[in-house]
Amino acid sequence: MKSNVAVPVNFGEHDHSRHLLLFWTAALVAVAIIWLLFAYSVAPAVIVKAYHGESLTIFNRLIRGQAQHPLTDYIARWSQLAGKVSFGLAVLGVYILLAVVGLTREATIALNPPAGKVAMSKPRLLVVYTLGTVIFGGALFDLVRDTEHWPFSPYPMFSEIPPKNLSILRLYGVVQRSPLVEIQLDSNRYLQPFDTSRVADALEHARKENRLDEGVTDCLTRYEALRRAGRHDGPPLVAMRLYLVTWTPDPSARNIDRPDRMSLLKEVVARPGRTD
Repeated sequence: MKSNVAVPVNFGEHDHSRHLLLFWTAALVAVAIIWLLFAYSVAPAVIVKAYHGESLTIFNRLIRGQAQHPLTDYIARWSQLAGKVSFGLAVLGVYILLAVVGLTREATIALNPPAGKVAMSKPRLLVVYTLGTVIFGGALFDLVRDTEHWPFSPYPMFSEIPPKNLSILRLYGVVQRSPLVEIQLDSNRYLQPFDTSRVADALEHARKENRLDEGVTDCLTRYEALRRAGRHDGPPLVAMRLYLVTWTPDPSARNIDRPDRMSLLKEVVARPGRTD
């Protein structure tokens, strides 16, 4: 004979768990919005005013190096710090949300235990959360302090604050001379399989070895060979030029295509009959 036994369900506890999850989710979203508004709107405006001595006295005193550092330095430093803190808070928020989801699910399973399934024991769950805290804490510590303790790292590549003037080598192709028409060779397809960043490093090495003529000639030859093979749609060149281009760094890179200064280092003229 089958017996129908009603299993009591505590709907109040279930609703409480669901409300707890919704509360933490809403709280994390609210904190994220407040932080983003502060980090990327309020704080930069305060830095600008403090730099000009127009903010509160306590903030004005924090900035005293106007003679040695432009405003962009302070904005860049804050952007770097805000990025690290944002990443750390995002990871922390994910951990908190996962913890709340786990606890909510555990409470739901306790109220309605599935047949044949055993929930993870509390000591084991504690070990998992402790391990996650160690991993997150170590990574956050190195991110904020800008230090490196294996296996944690702030991943310093491309995170350095640039100097007041940033200079790199850049190739330009001369399409015609009168009037002068140049195109910036900023796409990998023009010199493939080499990419623009490694070509710049290679040309910098050639510059130190007094072999710029050879390096720029090779770039012009490769460009034209790829063009004739239909590997890119660039125009025929009458010459290839290598410039040392210099910028005043902008935190948003809005002047990436408008360098402050261009110094011609080398020009190689295409051989007749090789550009058609």
